[in-house]
Amino acid sequence: MFNLHEQLISLQEGEPKIHTSFTFDGVDSTVAKRTLNELTDKLVVNGENINHDATFDKLMCFTRDVAAMDPKLVARGLDMLVTGFENQIKQVATTLSTPGYDPTRHAEALDRYAFLFQWAIERGESTASQSRTAQQTKSRKRRGNAGGPSDGSGASTVAEVVPGWKGKLLDLYVHVQQLMQLPLGRVWNSVPERDTFIGVFMRLAHKAMENPAYAKDGDFQTALFSTLCVWLQNYNGLYSLVTMITQNLQHYEHLCEAMAQLVHLAYDSYGGTQLADEVLRDIAAKSFSSVHDKSGPKNTARFLVRLSQLAPKALLRQMGLLIRHLDSEAHIMRSAMSDVIGHLMLYLAAQEEQTEITKNQIGEYFDIIEQRFQDAHYLVRAKVLQVCQFVCSGPAKFPKRRPKLVGLIVGRLEDKATNVRKHAIRALSVMLETHPFSLDGAELRVERLEASLEKITDELAQMTAQTAKQSAKVSKADAAEAIESADEDEKDEDEEDEGDDEEKDDDATATGEDAQENGPDFDNAGLSPETAAKAMHLQFQQRYYRDALYFVYQLQEAQPILLQLLGSTNKGEVMEAMDYFVSAVRFRVDGAQEGIRRMSHLVWTSSTSATDGSSEETRGVRSKLLDSYMQLYLTPSDRLSVSENTSRITRNLISLTFGATLAELTSLEELIRTLMSEDKIGALVIDKLRSVYAYTKKQLPQAQRRGAIIILGMLAQASRAIVTDDIDMYLRIGLGAYGHEDLVLAKYTCMILQCLGSSRIKRPGQAPGQEEEIKRLPMTNPIFDGLQRILEEPRRDPEWFPAAEQALNAIYALGEKPDALAARIVRNQAKLVQGLLSKKHDDDSMDVDTNETMPVASLVDPWDLTRLLFVVGHIAIKEIVLLESVEAELKRRKSDEQPQRKKRASQGAKKKGRKSADAMQVDSDSDDGDDELNQIAGTTEDEIGDIVSAIRERELLFGSKSVLALFAPLLVHVCHNLSKFGDKLLAVHATAALAKFMCISSSFCETNLPLLLALLQRAKSPAIRSNVAIALGDITVCFNNLIGENVHYLYGPLHDTDSRVKKTTLMVLTHLILNGMVKVKGQLGEMAKCLEDRDPRVADMARLFFSELSTKDNAVYNNLPDIISSLSMGTNAVNEESFARIMKFLFDFIKEKDRQTDNVVEKLCQRFRNTTDERQCRDIAFCMALLPFKSERSVRRLMDGMPCYQNKLADNVVYKQFVDIAHKARTQGAQKQETKTLLDEYETKLKEARAKATGEDDEQLLGVDNGDAQIQSQVSQDSDDEEMA
Repeated sequence: MFNLHEQLISLQEGEPKIHTSFTFDGVDSTVAKRTLNELTDKLVVNGENINHDATFDKLMCFTRDVAAMDPKLVARGLDMLVTGFENQIKQVATTLSTPGYDPTRHAEALDRYAFLFQWAIERGESTASQSRTAQQTKSRKRRGNAGGPSDGSGASTVAEVVPGWKGKLLDLYVHVQQLMQLPLGRVWNSVPERDTFIGVFMRLAHKAMENPAYAKDGDFQTALFSTLCVWLQNYNGLYSLVTMITQNLQHYEHLCEAMAQLVHLAYDSYGGTQLADEVLRDIAAKSFSSVHDKSGPKNTARFLVRLSQLAPKALLRQMGLLIRHLDSEAHIMRSAMSDVIGHLMLYLAAQEEQTEITKNQIGEYFDIIEQRFQDAHYLVRAKVLQVCQFVCSGPAKFPKRRPKLVGLIVGRLEDKATNVRKHAIRALSVMLETHPFSLDGAELRVERLEASLEKITDELAQMTAQTAKQSAKVSKADAAEAIESADEDEKDEDEEDEGDDEEKDDDATATGEDAQENGPDFDNAGLSPETAAKAMHLQFQQRYYRDALYFVYQLQEAQPILLQLLGSTNKGEVMEAMDYFVSAVRFRVDGAQEGIRRMSHLVWTSSTSATDGSSEETRGVRSKLLDSYMQLYLTPSDRLSVSENTSRITRNLISLTFGATLAELTSLEELIRTLMSEDKIGALVIDKLRSVYAYTKKQLPQAQRRGAIIILGMLAQASRAIVTDDIDMYLRIGLGAYGHEDLVLAKYTCMILQCLGSSRIKRPGQAPGQEEEIKRLPMTNPIFDGLQRILEEPRRDPEWFPAAEQALNAIYALGEKPDALAARIVRNQAKLVQGLLSKKHDDDSMDVDTNETMPVASLVDPWDLTRLLFVVGHIAIKEIVLLESVEAELKRRKSDEQPQRKKRASQGAKKKGRKSADAMQVDSDSDDGDDELNQIAGTTEDEIGDIVSAIRERELLFGSKSVLALFAPLLVHVCHNLSKFGDKLLAVHATAALAKFMCISSSFCETNLPLLLALLQRAKSPAIRSNVAIALGDITVCFNNLIGENVHYLYGPLHDTDSRVKKTTLMVLTHLILNGMVKVKGQLGEMAKCLEDRDPRVADMARLFFSELSTKDNAVYNNLPDIISSLSMGTNAVNEESFARIMKFLFDFIKEKDRQTDNVVEKLCQRFRNTTDERQCRDIAFCMALLPFKSERSVRRLMDGMPCYQNKLADNVVYKQFVDIAHKARTQGAQKQETKTLLDEYETKLKEARAKATGEDDEQLLGVDNGDAQIQSQVSQDSDDEEMA
């Protein structure tokens, strides 16, 4: 008689006894196959043949030798067992359904099958587990030798080794499920015997779930879980299944969500309510710690979240117990409970019957979510924002709770954690996308909403006046009853709107609590039903528009923060902010267009600047930007025809130029160029832009024609054919009558004509020599006639200056001999200034911007003189550029000649004396052109450079044939006597022209540098001072030696009263210092003061400067003593609060470098010895307290330097800083015993030095110790507060 329980015990203790010597290990494959075939025939014919001892012994041999057999034979054997088991189940089912048969006769066969399955599967799984362990050990060894990662792909599972293993296990559990649905109590005589049989398969199910390969298989999981649920339903497996689930949650990460699916299946299909309750009660009773237990809370959290999605009703039953995990120490559990509450809210809101209990539950859950916005852990705050996203994206809009939620979300936009800010932006976008204000096309324009609200308010006021006349006829009781009825209807309508928001009328009745409080008291007593209904409808609309306006005001409050986040270093935040502004523009939110304009600057984001591995995100920002502009402006509408879409896209592109600044146009140009290079803008749009530009039938607004030429110019940067296909159009419109009427149009026409030459902007990453070679045009080309007419336009329009600048740029970019045309233009301009060249002025005194003025008529028309000086000044700059291009071309030709000369020389050497007179003559003739070039430009690149430099130095301003030489004295004279001309425009352009002349010749620059510096100091116009600051930067680049002695003048404008001058100067210095054109010699303190400037633009630029400077060879560290001196001493010293903020910012750049920290400690200690000023002592002590003191070396240097500062400890502030230093050194992680001893000694010496400095005796010293303790306690509290922040 076979006893399953005893056999299982023997299996645990060792191998069971087998009454045969046969073995499959080492036997010939033919014999093994024959044996398996014989066994298969017996079991297929009758499953009860397993009860034959000889058959069962051989089957036991098979299960024993599974690990040693061929995998294919193992598959055949397992298939044999499953088939026999299936036949046996069929026989059991037949017996149970047939009266008069004894089903207990099948018990022994079923027990034998169960035993064989237990042994075979455990043997195979354990062998596979050992193989996986060995394989992983080998992989670790290989990884250690090779140094590369291993993904464990070499480890094999049973399903991979034995073909069809997992499929047969699936079939097995399908059969087990069928068997367990039979009344097995009739098969076994006792319950323990039945439970022993069932327990075998439940243990195998548990073991199978431990294997991730099985858990990931959906069919296998379904069969396994169905079997477990039948066990639960029919055979009292509740507590065993609860134990299995809790253990799996504790030990196996891959089973978290699978266990949730098991509980859901039992709850939903097998009446397993008690299972869900027991599991959730067990979880609710646990306490989780984020420090000591990491896998437990993580697995449990995933289980709860998944179960809330699958079976929210089951969780609702136990939420009273589970809610305690909102105060769990493990933030993962707090985050999971927030997620669970969100899913429960969705479930409750989706119920058809919205009872008062349901509404109260939703309200309580909203209160919990709102409280979690203040959670201490950033991951919980981020999860709460995600909950808000999917809750508000559901069918229920929750209009009463939205205002407060939006306010909390806006507050999280300034969270210190980037992850929280990112989710806050996304949540705000979801709130905007799902807003309930769908009337009026869902647009959120403030002007339109206010107009609608005002209109409805007026109608209600009129109806109120009419009601007041009729109220005398109605009793007070009736009136009160009418008002109460109206309030009840109003309440019902609000509830109906919250429960079901699918219809537009329900959206219109969405109300907020604030709107209800501010709603008008309307008395509809005595009115007809129609009038009362109309009044009620108007009241609902009034509250609707008030709520809509409040929502828009909240969005407008958030938009300045979102504009700042567009410049965040975290690319995820940037992309979320971009998505928000795209949505805001689609809903017509006021101010959103500013975000779209600001987004255009992101086109300059370069992946090469990403040093943290975020180049993929960086490319994502640029792609997101292009997609956003495509979505907003270039995507055709399905509802419009092709021509209508073309007109719409054209209008969109032109509108981008309206009111755009120069920086925005520059970024927009790069963006449009990129889109054009990717073929995102079609030919029809380009043709439409041309037609708008060339439209002459009716009067066209200037902004539209200007916008068309601006966009065409941007497109021409990617496709020169846009210009070359119709040059006559540009000459006829932009350089014709329309251009003369609108000089802005002429300016942009000149800019697009420059595309015929080289690109106006050098593209990043463009290699030298990749640009297309452009042939210059002869000076007889009609283009130059049109450009000359623009330059000689007599209109007195300030827009003439930028138009003239671009016209000159076009002449020098396209012409073969631009200097000849420029000389002719200058002469024509000089003719307008009649008599000026011959007029002599002996007064050369410096008289800059004084109050004394001379009548303009006594000299010349200031406008004509301003035009003349502007033209000659810009020509001076363009001549420099022309000389540089000539020099580059000559050097290029020289470099191209070198390989040819070497080739000819090598060929000549091979001829070995076979040179004839004819051959020599041929060589000399071929080199005639080269010799001529060599005579002009020299034979080496250095000689070419010297010749060009000589022309620039001596010919342009001092040559007898130079046009510029005629006007240099005039320019100097005008700048000497600016006040006598009495014209601000003349003063600005004359100063700029002088600066341009000074960039040509070092001798001219040296002569007139005092004049330029005098203008910087005395000029009253901020524009002049800004121009001079820029000029000094240009002169520094051109003639660095001249500025060396006057470098302090470069920093002078940083103290200017005008913020524009300071910003300009800071930009110039940033460029010069970061590019190594100016060596910093103690002036960084002046730039550090800009960190506290009142203008945020100046302060931000200063922060950017020091952030970049910190990457340049310890520049901040090397100049730190000079910065401290500049900020703490002298007449321009900053106050102590500003000093503290500045130094805290700067010390962040050296805190991470221990060697620098040690040296700074020593240097600061020495500074105490050289000062007696109390303010400086406090500042130095504050700087020392900013250092981290992480190493023993730093503490020792602090102690060694005590003689330098011990006499300064009488100052309470200084002493407190050193106490703070000692406390900080103790709290820097785990310290060595030597360091602790050193700190104890230092604190003792510090107290003694303090007592000596204050002149206290021993009795007073005891009081000092108490004071030190108080100071130490306060320092500790401050440190804790800082860590909390």
